[in-house]
Amino acid sequence: MTREMSNWQLLTRYLRPYTPRLLGLGTLLAVSIGLQLYGPQVIRDFLDAAQNGAAVRWLVTLGGLFFVVTVAQKAIELWTTYLSEDLGWAATNGLRADLAAHTMRLDMGFHKLQTPGELIERIDGDVSNLAEFFSQLVVRVLGNAVLVLGILLLLFREDWRIGLVGLAYGLLTLGLLQLIGKPTVNIWREVSKGYAKLHGYVEERIGGTEDIRANGGELYVFHKLYPLLADVAKGRVKADVIGGFSFSSSYMLYVLAVVFTLALAGTFFLQGQITIGTLFLLVAYVRLMESPLKYIRRQISDMQKAVASIGRINEFLHLEPDVKESVSARLPERATAVAFRSVSFAYKDRLSVNGEQLSVNGNPTTDYRLPFTDNRLPNVLHDVSFELQAGKVLGVLGRTGSGKTTLTRLLFRLYDVDAGHITLDGTDLRHVGLADLRQQIGMVTQDVQLFAATVRDNLTLFRCYDPSKPPIPDGEIESALHTLGLGSWLASLPDGLDTELKSGGQGLSAGQAQLLAFTRVFLRQPQLVILDEASSRLDPATEHLLERAIDTLLHGRSAIIIAHRLHTVQRADDILILENGRIQEHGPRLELLQNPTSRFAHLLQTGLEEMLV
Repeated sequence: MTREMSNWQLLTRYLRPYTPRLLGLGTLLAVSIGLQLYGPQVIRDFLDAAQNGAAVRWLVTLGGLFFVVTVAQKAIELWTTYLSEDLGWAATNGLRADLAAHTMRLDMGFHKLQTPGELIERIDGDVSNLAEFFSQLVVRVLGNAVLVLGILLLLFREDWRIGLVGLAYGLLTLGLLQLIGKPTVNIWREVSKGYAKLHGYVEERIGGTEDIRANGGELYVFHKLYPLLADVAKGRVKADVIGGFSFSSSYMLYVLAVVFTLALAGTFFLQGQITIGTLFLLVAYVRLMESPLKYIRRQISDMQKAVASIGRINEFLHLEPDVKESVSARLPERATAVAFRSVSFAYKDRLSVNGEQLSVNGNPTTDYRLPFTDNRLPNVLHDVSFELQAGKVLGVLGRTGSGKTTLTRLLFRLYDVDAGHITLDGTDLRHVGLADLRQQIGMVTQDVQLFAATVRDNLTLFRCYDPSKPPIPDGEIESALHTLGLGSWLASLPDGLDTELKSGGQGLSAGQAQLLAFTRVFLRQPQLVILDEASSRLDPATEHLLERAIDTLLHGRSAIIIAHRLHTVQRADDILILENGRIQEHGPRLELLQNPTSRFAHLLQTGLEEMLV
């Protein structure tokens, strides 16, 4: 989608699919405006007829006509309000979907620096302002602007001097709104930033409630919370002060306009130039201008919020992932050979959402993209080269921070290498579609993400909602659960595969959650399996349940096992030891085991767990 859009482009892009509904809304709006303008004309006729001694039947008829006009106008106004609100939310839901999809495309470096609360504010908070903008722009702003123009035309038709009073009132009011428009937009932009920071902070602290309460960190949390609340409060106070000034000034202009109209119209009536009905009509039209101008003033305030949101949305859409997709090859459906060729990599995480300066390792920058050769970024991997033959298992060992997990992230192309290249069966990863690549690789980590959804959806990762892929039969899912030792657990569920799990795996043991993660990989049938310390959280009894399942899963497939425990690497064909992002040792496990001078043999002698933790 377009990375930067003006207010009008944003409107036309997301309202275009609803053109028929817009036309119907415009028709109803025109009828409503016509009835509002016609109502005072009926009252004038009634007053003039009464003054001239018209028959009671005619007066009753005019009174009934006014009642019908008023009721019809209110009913149509209510219906247009409903339709406009429905239209606004329907249109902006498309924008929400686009923003969510754009968020999913951004690199992991972006997501590491953004809290979920901040992203929710971007995707929902700013777009909610636009929903009001879309709906109110049609009904309140455009509709009331047309109503004001209609009133001015009728005033000039009745008397040009009264028309000038109404024109001056409207121009001065709109000029006042224009004067305070820009500072108000800036203030609301700062308020939105404040809310994003506040939501992100609160979301993050709520997620860590257990650790915070266990370690007595409540006072610290509130100490940091109060300044965030104060920033939001200051911005809201500034906005309310400007809004109050706008209201007071606009109302004073309204009072002056009514006074001038009464004075002029009263003088004309006393001089016999107009009738009592026309006197009422002129005053009624000037007073009628107050309502649409009031709504325009209010909605312009909301539009200023929307303009601030549009600016922030454009900033968000301006971000582009470093990982680009260029499909020129496909991976074969067989065991996959892996090769790293002189791979070097440094994390280039940076923040650029809230309209603030971007930062790299705490150093501010104004660039959205940085060159890979930035010497301020220390490499995590240094000239790493190795090969894993198809169908073989590679055991990766190393201390925390040595670069083990980074290898897996590069294989998934969550990041791209800075130097060198990675191949699968001789094909550079950068030439393979991301969906194809990630379909061929399965990974299980010690941290399992479970969703508030059914067991079936958690195991298939909502595959039934993807029309491009056939659904996985329930029998296959149940067979996989039995293979992994979860048959009794499945039998205990009240609704079987339709049982709803709680978000985050609440109510499940760490072992059960880990076994469910293994089941996901079983069902995907990938050609390359990565186990990233997948059994480190399991007790020995539960871990024993995985041994046969892991052997079944790895049979005929390539695998990379990142491990801290001795028995976990016993099934590895090759061993690779990393230290500070460099390969310290690489070779067949049995050869290294028989070599007393090898690093691997030394680890086994001294205790693998103690040396690597």
